[in-house]
Amino acid sequence: MAAKLKRIIAILLIIIAFPIALVFAACSKDKNEPPPSESVTPEPELLPGYDTSGVKLSEDAGKAAIEISGAAFEAMQYTDGDFSMKYRVHVPETTKNAPVVMFFHGAGERGDDNEKQLTTYSGLETALESSEQLDEAFIIAPQCPGTAGNSSPSVGMKWVNVNAWSDCQYSTDTIEESEPLEAALKLLKAYDEEYDIDNDRIYATGLSMGGYATWDILVRHPDLLAAAAPICGGCDTAKWEELTDTAIYAFHGLKDTTVPPAGTTAMYEHLESYGNMEFTRYSGDGHGIWDKALSSEGLDGRDLFDDCLFTHTRDESK
Repeated sequence: MAAKLKRIIAILLIIIAFPIALVFAACSKDKNEPPPSESVTPEPELLPGYDTSGVKLSEDAGKAAIEISGAAFEAMQYTDGDFSMKYRVHVPETTKNAPVVMFFHGAGERGDDNEKQLTTYSGLETALESSEQLDEAFIIAPQCPGTAGNSSPSVGMKWVNVNAWSDCQYSTDTIEESEPLEAALKLLKAYDEEYDIDNDRIYATGLSMGGYATWDILVRHPDLLAAAAPICGGCDTAKWEELTDTAIYAFHGLKDTTVPPAGTTAMYEHLESYGNMEFTRYSGDGHGIWDKALSSEGLDGRDLFDDCLFTHTRDESK
């Protein structure tokens, strides 16, 4: 009788112990197995809708690199179908996740020599020399096709197709994005596809006609730039509400009769309460203020790039 009771108890113990053992085995297995890899959300496409399938980037034959303050700018050519555009680019030593600065020249530097868009401005040389971070960035300087040395808005292509440079408050609803500016943005996208740049650190600056380009990108693509520095350009002031999250450092001479300061002033009046726009006014100057602006005069000694533009990223507002 006692032996039978012992067998029954043993069977019961086995029945009870079996599921417990399974639980411990499962726990042990979970403990020893590596955790499943976290899913990575792919980065959104840069400039969706801009087709770069036909874009070709090639060396500008016969053109040597230009060195400015120790930074080498290679001579390149952009081609997309029947449209071509020369440009210069500084490629940093580390390209993955590098920031990008787009530099847009003025009307007088149009053409295809692939030099004037960089070599005309002493302020740009000063900015490159004083900045410690520009060497770590892509610097892309496209050259708008047109009649070399001609500053008239009626001659050659333009970054923004205003009828006159004095049209400092125009509408992006009635003026479409120009072919050269669209090409510059496709060029940017092509570099992102090749090098995987940091999409949260894309910056633009430009002067006169290039100031128009900088404002135009800000308005048409409000989620593209982390910060921008438009210099003596015109803008679509009606779209100011698109820009309340983007850092803007604007410059204008108050005696400018070529591109009157009314557009920049109106944009600042709209954005002043948001605290995202600084406006440096040169009370005694006319149009040619770009060298002062690029060399940081009016920014309390701060470097335009290191201390201002590069302190901002697009993910600040996400």
